[in-house]
Amino acid sequence: MITPQQLFSETMSLYFEEGSRFTMDEVAARLGISKKTLYEVVSSKNDLAVNMVEYYFAQVAALQEEIHADPALRPVEKLKKLLCATPDLPMRKYHLQELKRGFPAAYAVLDEHLRQGWERTLAILDQAKAQGAVRNIDNALFSKVYAAAIEDILMENDIHTNLTFRQKQEQIVDILLFGICN
Repeated sequence: MITPQQLFSETMSLYFEEGSRFTMDEVAARLGISKKTLYEVVSSKNDLAVNMVEYYFAQVAALQEEIHADPALRPVEKLKKLLCATPDLPMRKYHLQELKRGFPAAYAVLDEHLRQGWERTLAILDQAKAQGAVRNIDNALFSKVYAAAIEDILMENDIHTNLTFRQKQEQIVDILLFGICN
């Protein structure tokens, strides 16, 4: 039997390569299973897309949990790592517009993850404020600016650079945390 990790890793790879044009036949072939067996695991391509997004964010949550558990990190270091916590995946083309059009339920899950669940990260921001390492800024505004910047990159509206997603994400976080001035 296939594992969720195999299923969603292969689905993500296909999605990043082909966008929403990937087929269930291709997923099954990559996994070395029949299409019938695939449909015993997921009920539809839409279900697969939703589960793919959930799987991705479960990996993000696991990375963030490790960061939260690290007592050696100061709040600003922890905050930077939390905001840059993304799984190492073959993300070259995000196809987010296609996700929004073709799989609206999966896009809604992605959007909710970007906009919700900030409590623990904002608690670290509050610790940094209490230590005087960060100015007293509005937490809700901070999270909205970060989510909007990340979403814009994922929507492929960003300027054309040779930077990877992770490099862009790290620069966004550096700008948010440290500004642009020397």
